[in-house]
Amino acid sequence: MKSYDHKKIEKKWQQEWNKKKIYKTTEGDKTRNPKYYVLDMFPYPSGEGLHVGHPKGYIATDVISRMKRMQGFNVLHPMGFDAFGLPAENFALKMKIHPEIAVKKNIKRFKEQLGVIGLDYDWSREVNTTDPKYYKWTQWIFLQLFKKGLAYESHEPINWCPSCKTGLANEDLEGGKCERCGSLVEKKPLRQWVLKITDYAERLLTELDLKNKDGSLLLSWPESIKEMQRHWIGKSEGMLFEAPVKDTNLKIQTFSAHFEAFTADTFVVIAPDHPFLKELVKNTPKEKEVLDFSANLVKERLSDGYETKEVKGIFTGRYIVDPVGNGDLPIWVASYALADYGTGIVKCSAHDERDFVFAKKYNIKLKKVIEPLYIDTKGASAVRADLPFVEREAVMGIVKHWQEDKYLGLKWKQIDWGTFVTGGIEPGQTPEEAIKAELEEETGYFKFKSIKKLGRRHAKFYHPPKKENRFGHFNHFYLELESGEQKEVSQEEKDKHEVVWLSKDEVEKFLVSEGQRDEWHELQGKEKVVLDGILTEPKELAGREVKDVREDAIKYLEKNNLAKRKTTYKLRDWVFSRQRYWGEPIPLIHCEKCGVVPVPEKDLPVKLPKVKFYEPTGTGESPLAAISKWVNVKCPKCKGKAKRETNTMPQWAGSSWYYLRFMDSKNPKALVDKKKEKYWNTVDLYVGGAEHATRHLIYARFWHKFLLDIGIVSTEEPFRKLQSVGLIMGPDGRKMSKRFGNIINPDDIVNRYGADTLRLYEMFMGPFDQAIAWSEEAIIGPRRFLERVWKIAQKVSKNNSSSSIEKLLNKTIKKVSVDIVEMRFNTAISSMMILVSEMEKAPDISLKDYKKFIQILAPFAPHLADEIWKNLGEKKSINLSVWPKWDEKLMKDEDVKIVVQVNGKVRAEIVIAVDAKEDEIKKLASVAVSKYLTAGEIKKVIYIKNRLVNIVV
Repeated sequence: MKSYDHKKIEKKWQQEWNKKKIYKTTEGDKTRNPKYYVLDMFPYPSGEGLHVGHPKGYIATDVISRMKRMQGFNVLHPMGFDAFGLPAENFALKMKIHPEIAVKKNIKRFKEQLGVIGLDYDWSREVNTTDPKYYKWTQWIFLQLFKKGLAYESHEPINWCPSCKTGLANEDLEGGKCERCGSLVEKKPLRQWVLKITDYAERLLTELDLKNKDGSLLLSWPESIKEMQRHWIGKSEGMLFEAPVKDTNLKIQTFSAHFEAFTADTFVVIAPDHPFLKELVKNTPKEKEVLDFSANLVKERLSDGYETKEVKGIFTGRYIVDPVGNGDLPIWVASYALADYGTGIVKCSAHDERDFVFAKKYNIKLKKVIEPLYIDTKGASAVRADLPFVEREAVMGIVKHWQEDKYLGLKWKQIDWGTFVTGGIEPGQTPEEAIKAELEEETGYFKFKSIKKLGRRHAKFYHPPKKENRFGHFNHFYLELESGEQKEVSQEEKDKHEVVWLSKDEVEKFLVSEGQRDEWHELQGKEKVVLDGILTEPKELAGREVKDVREDAIKYLEKNNLAKRKTTYKLRDWVFSRQRYWGEPIPLIHCEKCGVVPVPEKDLPVKLPKVKFYEPTGTGESPLAAISKWVNVKCPKCKGKAKRETNTMPQWAGSSWYYLRFMDSKNPKALVDKKKEKYWNTVDLYVGGAEHATRHLIYARFWHKFLLDIGIVSTEEPFRKLQSVGLIMGPDGRKMSKRFGNIINPDDIVNRYGADTLRLYEMFMGPFDQAIAWSEEAIIGPRRFLERVWKIAQKVSKNNSSSSIEKLLNKTIKKVSVDIVEMRFNTAISSMMILVSEMEKAPDISLKDYKKFIQILAPFAPHLADEIWKNLGEKKSINLSVWPKWDEKLMKDEDVKIVVQVNGKVRAEIVIAVDAKEDEIKKLASVAVSKYLTAGEIKKVIYIKNRLVNIVV
């Protein structure tokens, strides 16, 4: 038999597949098979080409699409290129060539590399976002957005990359830096086009959890990706407060998502980059100082690690007249205030951690209107769910020694408690009288130098001595004793607890009550911010838990015209302009008479002008602005002089709808034919990087929902199932990068070991969604496995199947079929390796069994499989054969191995028939462990079917 020559075999079959176009997809009336649309996130064709980490997702979708095709599905598995964008433009500027030249070269290189891996793409449907026939429809979608009022012009400050000389959306930043080049981003006011994605924020959020008719989730996405989108959209429901700025005609609006403690507000903060700031400080003595400080603050907070730095701010010199009745509140610029969250201006109080820290730093007065509430959930004092609460006014006292720096504690005898002096307030007592009485009753001390009232705290707990749930409202006091003179304490009190004197360090370890510890810490100057608890104001809500008053607080504020209900989102409108050449031209025309006019649809596409090369303007305008022949046009409405829009679209434009074009890639009359869109419907499986969760995946969902609204698509969501790809790291454990010099070229691996080995190895490395390092040593295993498969062909005979091989084969078919769908490729391959090992031990292998095995191997190693398939006498490609089915009857074991225990210890194993009777099994087990049974009498025999026998002696 010839040796396994991967180079010859793989070249042969790639040519054969291309020649016969076996991966070409048809639809509609030409097939009645169920459809299956599997899609990769199409790549950006960089000049560096692919490294071995890139094909991992492509191989996975290839495995699935091949199996689905063999299972009778009509498979759409296309590929294209996301070729507009900054990298190509930056490269072109550096080399002084046109980006189109670089892109064409890069795409050619990518297709060559993808081709040698043997991927089953239907290249007749290839799309390229830089093709005018494609971006005609990107421009068409923009025009529909414009006509519906969802595209608007803005002049607000945007994220400006000084290196790339272009505007960026928030999603294009990483830690305040340009995601592309790593430069610190600046805020720069610039004319740009913006899409109102916020109009779809609620749908983008709630429809993550859409359900099918059977109650199952429509989107089978990793929960982590959904959660990233929820966080990015950032819905907040709260109240909008409006207040006049004192001594001016100005008014400000502040938004609060946690407004229940609205009477606690004592100051206001505004973002340093808020567009209203200039107007706010205009003509004030601090105008220049505030604006200079704010400008520096904006720059500073773009730096690495800024989130962990100390808060900073400056007083503007202005106040608001608080409509709630808190008086005149000072307005401060604060580093933590964000212009694009809420209104960018926030009312602040003691009941917010950042506000609290800021106020303490700048000595701003604070007012508390929430008293802490503690609920015990652990230990002996944990609240009992089956008991009601007994509510009680109470006192707690921190008592200082008359001479030493020590504090009085009560060590309880009936329960493991350590507390300060506590007790209830009896009818007719004041809190001060109650704490003195409790101290005297429990300890005998009665002479005080001073007594000071501290805070008030609340607690829900179980009181073991009283055997009841308590809801205590504790008035806290600090007492200093004048002397150690004591009165006699009753025996009852002595039996309850022991009096101990504690140092400050000992107090920390002694106290069991969180509320008492917090009061102690506050006394030491370590104040804790109170976020939740019992409200003290306004009187209409006083005495209630914060978590229970939200709706009543809204009614109170609305009834008294103090605020309005408002929903806001962290998601900002999508900055849709780039001040670059290499992007889709925005199909709008600026006319002095008519204003902004859309390019007539019949004139689409608006093509980029042909130039040899160009330079960025550096003024904030696109290089297109300097090409007067292209810019100067006639107005489509009045035929007067006009100018084209010179900003171009971002790279995300073309990738927001490309999955639809694959359904109908050559249609010159429509974005997608309605029948074809309904046939292919949503993408059944979409595979790509999790890093696109808050960019591409949100943008694509937004455009899809808009296209649904205007009748272009028929489904609510574009991608039914989403699967993230775990990175393949370099051999050194770091991300593959030219900078680290750890890139592995797939061409070298294919040349040395073969495409099938590369495919098998990448699917076998580990769980698909987890990162793992490349190993040159580990790839030898998959190569040897394929060689073993090749050699088994010599053992194929016309004999009947052996029962053991047939049984294992059926189990393997089921395992591989299920694992591929669940994307557990590594365990699918493991099961085939086990089968091959058993086949090698057998004297011969039936032709029928070997064929079935090669069929389930085919999606992973299609070249080898097709060669073996032909050698076995088959005429058509194995990829067109029918996926084998498993037989449950043939999978049942005739014999089973069970464990025999004596007093719970394993002493033997026996093999029994699966249908053996229990009495027979117990007898066999007794014989197998007879030497362990001589020392005593058998009390009972426990049998767990087909698992174990335990003999108790």
